[in-house]
Amino acid sequence: MHFRGKTEANERAGELRVYDEQIARIRQKLLQAAQAEGSGSVFGASSHQYRMNEPLTLTQLGKLEAEWGVTLPDPFAAFLVGVGDGGAGPYYGIYPSSRISPDLERLAEPSTFRLDRTSQDWMSPPAENDELDDMDDETYDAFWADLLRGTIEFGTMGCDNELLLIVSGEHRGRVVYINMDSPKSFFAYEKNFLDWYERWLDEVIGGFEIHWFGTTPGGGEADLVAAFRQADSGETRGDLLRALLRLPRPSEAVISLAEAALGDPAEKVRHWALTLLAKRAPRLADPLLVKLLRSESPEERRTAVQLIHWYRKEAASEFVEELIRLAPIESDAETFRFIGYVLETAGIEKFPLLLPAFRSPDPEIRKDAVWQAGNSDRKAEYVEEFIEALGDPDPWVQHTAVQATNGLTDLRLLPAYERLLVQHRTDEYYIPGNIRQALAKYEFGTSEEIERGVPTELTRVRRILRALTEERT
Repeated sequence: MHFRGKTEANERAGELRVYDEQIARIRQKLLQAAQAEGSGSVFGASSHQYRMNEPLTLTQLGKLEAEWGVTLPDPFAAFLVGVGDGGAGPYYGIYPSSRISPDLERLAEPSTFRLDRTSQDWMSPPAENDELDDMDDETYDAFWADLLRGTIEFGTMGCDNELLLIVSGEHRGRVVYINMDSPKSFFAYEKNFLDWYERWLDEVIGGFEIHWFGTTPGGGEADLVAAFRQADSGETRGDLLRALLRLPRPSEAVISLAEAALGDPAEKVRHWALTLLAKRAPRLADPLLVKLLRSESPEERRTAVQLIHWYRKEAASEFVEELIRLAPIESDAETFRFIGYVLETAGIEKFPLLLPAFRSPDPEIRKDAVWQAGNSDRKAEYVEEFIEALGDPDPWVQHTAVQATNGLTDLRLLPAYERLLVQHRTDEYYIPGNIRQALAKYEFGTSEEIERGVPTELTRVRRILRALTEERT
């Protein structure tokens, strides 16, 4: 293994000296970020607490690069020797080099990531990937080894979202976000690690909302507005409006820009314009949200009720009339779910509104209606309706109905439980186990009480109740 000599170390120092000014700024901004108002509530701050590990020496950097068999991109190397070997950073922080475990056999191979293969909507749930699911273990491991070649994983965003740095290939030095379930990838907007990192500090200091840091264009209000006015694509204009949503105190000019953008020909622009108004100028957004709740389009209704839930909770009661009308007839499962959230926020007793959905043709709506009903304080009044749900043809609705009735000790439920136990001999849908938990709430003190209180034909229910009674004694 080759380590750098003194001459090579001096050459490396000269290569990194280009970044001295930026490194000095970053060190100063780290101190400012730690003291900035609200910095403690920034996502991940409780993990790293704005602390840095000791920087690497040039000798240690040389040994690391020799061990890994690559020369690290200069901005990242400059960070390691000028700021710290891991510590404070976006999301849960930057890993120390000792925690980074690259595939040394493939680290020097060109990365396969391409800008045209990234998702611009990082926040959307990952789609089902049947191709990955069908792979055997060997093929699956080979797929990931090829996908991740030429990269190091230097941090995590949580929930299977990881931070990568490309160290080999065309896009060497770029930061990439990747979801390890999808796989779905996203190139950060900045061209190198230091620019990406300094942007994070600027946004912490500026009080930006940065839970999904780096997934929108960077810059302050003036930069973003100017870029919006010059953008020639709806995709770019939408991204810029989403970036403006992060500002802690947008000016009236931004509000006017969003209001005007409601007439943009691009749907993405109109969506983010309405989102910005719902959050920052509700007096302008509320009439539009009501209009969308009356739309024939499931997508528009879904957008409206989600924005109400996310940004208008304090005014939920103002939308109750529309939502009460919509709940019994809503055909979109996601919209129906959010309607329930808003009605609960408004303090409305939902159970009577949920009952029509128990018979929806969509099993997802039936399942969600039963689940929400199970959280009602009045559910004991609707045992017959729950019995009907326990007999639903969809096993996942049945599963949800068993969970929803847990806590009720009405004897009328027992025949429905018996039928499910006959139907589900295994725990494939977790139904027998959940029935056992529900039966544990029935207060039969002795086997004699079970014999007297439970019909003899309910053999499986009686067996579980007797076992539970014996466990308690």
